[in-house]
Amino acid sequence: MKLSICIPTYNRNESLKNCISSINKIINKKKIKINIIITDNSNNDIVLKIKKKLINISKYKIIFLKEKKRGAVYARNKFLKKIKNINPNYICFFDDDCTIDKYWIKNTFKIIDTKKADVVTGPQLYIGSLKRKIYNYSQIFEKEYWNNKTQIVNWAASNNVMLDYKIIKKNKIFFDHNLNKFGVGEDQLFFLNISKIGYKIFWNKDIKVYEKIHEHRQNYRWLIERSYRLGVLGHYIDIKQSGFLMGLILNYIKSAYYLLKFITSIFHFKKNYLEMIINYFIRFYGRLIGPIIFKKIDFYKK
Repeated sequence: MKLSICIPTYNRNESLKNCISSINKIINKKKIKINIIITDNSNNDIVLKIKKKLINISKYKIIFLKEKKRGAVYARNKFLKKIKNINPNYICFFDDDCTIDKYWIKNTFKIIDTKKADVVTGPQLYIGSLKRKIYNYSQIFEKEYWNNKTQIVNWAASNNVMLDYKIIKKNKIFFDHNLNKFGVGEDQLFFLNISKIGYKIFWNKDIKVYEKIHEHRQNYRWLIERSYRLGVLGHYIDIKQSGFLMGLILNYIKSAYYLLKFITSIFHFKKNYLEMIINYFIRFYGRLIGPIIFKKIDFYKK
C-alpha cells in the first residue's frame, strides 16, 4: 500500500523540519510505503537551503516540487498533478507548521476499516502558551465535534486529512483557483464537492495533529480580517454547491443568521464575549456584501 503526503510550504523552514520529524515518529505497523511531497511556494526557493537536511532526517522518500504561483491552491494542485505518476492508494494533506500524532496512521485506518470511510479527518490541537493571557483566536474558526468521538461530516480541512486517491482519479477534482486569493475556504469547497458526489467523510477525535499558537494571529485585526474573508467568500461556496439563485438565497439566509447571532450574543456575557460578537458581526457583513465585492478582493495583493 502506498501513501503520498502533501505538504505545501511558504517560508517556514524550521516548522517544516519539525513536521518531517513528527512524520518519522508515526507508528507504521502496516508497513505502508510512504513518500512525502513538499511543494515550495516561496519566491526565493527557500526550501533549497534545508533540502539536504530534510532528506537526511526523513525516514521516507521526499520529492520536492516548486510552484511559482503564490497560494495554497496552486501548491496543492501541483501535488495533485504530480501524483498521477506515483499512483498511490491514499493521499493526505498536512500544513507545514503542524506536527503529527504518532498514532495517526493506526487511528486513520481504523476508521477506514470500520466505517468504510473514503475520507478521514480529525482535529488540529493547539499547543504552547501565549505571552499574554488572551484567547487563542484561531480556535474560533476550528470546527469541533467533541460530543461524538466519531461522526460523519460534510467537509474536512486540509491541515489534517487522508483520502482514497481513486476519488481524485475518477472525478478529476482540484482545488478551486478562484478561492486562492482569500487564503481560506478552498479546502471546504474541495471536500464539499467530494461529499456531494457521494463519498463518506468521517471525523474522529483521535486523528490528531498539533500546531503551535501563532502570536501574530492573537489580535483583533487578524480576527476581523479572517472573519471578513470567510464571510465574503461564503456565497461563492453556496453557489457552487446549490446553483446561482439558490446559492444567493442561502447566502443571505446565513447572513441573517449571523446578524441574529450577533444581536443575541450582545445580551449574553459568555466566555470570549468580545471575540465572538466581532466574529458574528463581521461574518454577517462579509456575506451581505460578498456577492458585490468578491471579484475585487485579492488577499495576496495586500
